[in-house]
Amino acid sequence: MVNASDRHPRYFAVIVAAGKGTRFGADVPKQFLPLCGKPVLCRSIDAFRACPDTEVVLVLSDTGRDMWLDLCRLHCIDSPRIVIGGDSRSESVHNALRAIAPELTTESVVMVHDGARPMLTPGFISRIAREFDRPDVDSAVPVMPLTESLCMADGDAAVRPVDRSLYRSVQTPQAFRAIRLLEAYDALDGSVMSDDASIFTAYTGRPVHTVAGLENNIKITHPRDLDIAGGLLRH
Repeated sequence: MVNASDRHPRYFAVIVAAGKGTRFGADVPKQFLPLCGKPVLCRSIDAFRACPDTEVVLVLSDTGRDMWLDLCRLHCIDSPRIVIGGDSRSESVHNALRAIAPELTTESVVMVHDGARPMLTPGFISRIAREFDRPDVDSAVPVMPLTESLCMADGDAAVRPVDRSLYRSVQTPQAFRAIRLLEAYDALDGSVMSDDASIFTAYTGRPVHTVAGLENNIKITHPRDLDIAGGLLRH
């Protein structure tokens, strides 16, 4: 018989928010800025917490941890478990995976999400999670078709057009069988790649399984993105 205290959640949501947000140009990292009455980061935390059998793990920098805990006191927020990140996104995610490693089972799924994507919904998260009800699925990465024309470029000069139907934009959360993703990160051995799907494919040699993305799942990169997100939330 398994005691309730011995059970572990099936889903782990690793929210990566250790960046400084220098491109945004604010004094405070963008993930801590207010968005319709809540810090940007709270929007993703709330969405994951609305999903059953899911534990949230928050990856922050040392200085970001202090800022976040101040916000938690100000807004009466119950903070998720905090893991201190590294010098790169890859190192930050690896730190989180190592922190949850003792709790992982063969059924565990980890969803890695950017803390600067506040428009996540519980329904979208659940749709990604349901992909893992199929035993042959070990990854689920949301993508969106491109709507603008593309071209190859050399500096400011266009070189040749590119067929946009061959490409997709990639969103988060990117979800994986947790043990497999941890093995991929262990094999990475300090190298840096752009996202978790790239690391997973490099280690396993398998293409990632894609799912339809969420149109409003925008990333806050510039101040105008915060205005757009606020408009979407209000309407």
